[in-house]
Amino acid sequence: MNTIYTIIQQNPEFFVRAFGIVNVLWGAFLYFNKKRHDRELKKLEQSLNLDLERRKYIFELKISQYERYFVMLDEFGKKYQAGLLDRMQPMFKEYMNAMLAAKTDEEKNAAIGVFSTQVMELMNESSTEYLKLKAESRSLKLTASDKLILIFDALESLVKESMDSAQEFIKQLPTLIMAGNSAKMTAKQANLNKQSELIQAKSVELEHQMRSELKVI
Repeated sequence: MNTIYTIIQQNPEFFVRAFGIVNVLWGAFLYFNKKRHDRELKKLEQSLNLDLERRKYIFELKISQYERYFVMLDEFGKKYQAGLLDRMQPMFKEYMNAMLAAKTDEEKNAAIGVFSTQVMELMNESSTEYLKLKAESRSLKLTASDKLILIFDALESLVKESMDSAQEFIKQLPTLIMAGNSAKMTAKQANLNKQSELIQAKSVELEHQMRSELKVI
């Protein structure tokens, strides 16, 4: 320490300048280090904000897709499961009235033609709605987890089975009504209702899994 003190005493101006330069350099280091730190914090903040916005966008997009899918699924069930018999009965009533009022073969054929067209339109309508539902499901699967995909596949299988049952019912209903076979009509409607319940149960499972996955976005 004495040696250092002696050296400083011999050339005090040099050491004053040296300490001054060191202080300036240290101050510059602190200044630029703070600037760099501020820039890094700004980048981090921007990155976090972008990630937050991305997550928010994905969350809102998935919510919208899920809601649309469940609305379509619910409408499909109302039209082609629980409400199928109610939709068919007015068509058949109109057909029967036309047949009773018909006086010629041409009028009878016309009544049959109208009824056949209505039945085909209903069957085509159910097929179109099913394809729309399947397309929506396929779109959701693109970003779905493996577990969610398994539920979608099971649900699609149930919906397809129900649609096939509904179309079979549509084809057989005129014959069943004319034969007065109310027991078989009731049994077929009960089968559609049971299939609807299975679909509803699976859709609830799907909804729970969707909610679970939305929480981790």
